[in-house]
Amino acid sequence: MLLRRGIAAGVLIASGLVVPGVAVATPGVAKKCDTNTVYWYTRSGHEVYVGTNLHSDWMEGPGRITYQKTATSESNSSWSGDLGVSIPLVIAEIQSKYAKTVGKSQSVTDSWSYTAEVPSGKVRRLQQLKQSWRVQVVRWKYTTSDCKKTKELSNKTATFPTKNRDYMWILVGRE
Repeated sequence: MLLRRGIAAGVLIASGLVVPGVAVATPGVAKKCDTNTVYWYTRSGHEVYVGTNLHSDWMEGPGRITYQKTATSESNSSWSGDLGVSIPLVIAEIQSKYAKTVGKSQSVTDSWSYTAEVPSGKVRRLQQLKQSWRVQVVRWKYTTSDCKKTKELSNKTATFPTKNRDYMWILVGRE
């Protein structure tokens, strides 16, 4: 059983899908981990909707507001600071781990039409949202050469638009 774990962990390390605390174990040989190497993985993957470039003009209610145009909807990936990992690798990890097809950006030209009621005394506009996938990119390393302790070095949130036609419209307010 110990040998199987060692092989599975070796496959994980070779593929870049490293999980903290998992080390290669070979019978009769002491575990040895490199405390200088920085590893990474993604966690907390979940669906979110992010605003695109399409929106109506502002309208003061009461009344009905309509967005009806042929236009190109654009949405882009976003993250805070340097992820410390290649973006194509993160995209590949999302596709593999979460079975989501995402990209750096998504652009669709279509005829868009949506209508909503603006309440009395409120100023609102229609805003298009695009389905996206959000993860935390975690960088970590071993802190002991016997592989018993790890330390999280950083985690950054990254959001990527899904490669599909999943959009929604919402009313957003201005006070």
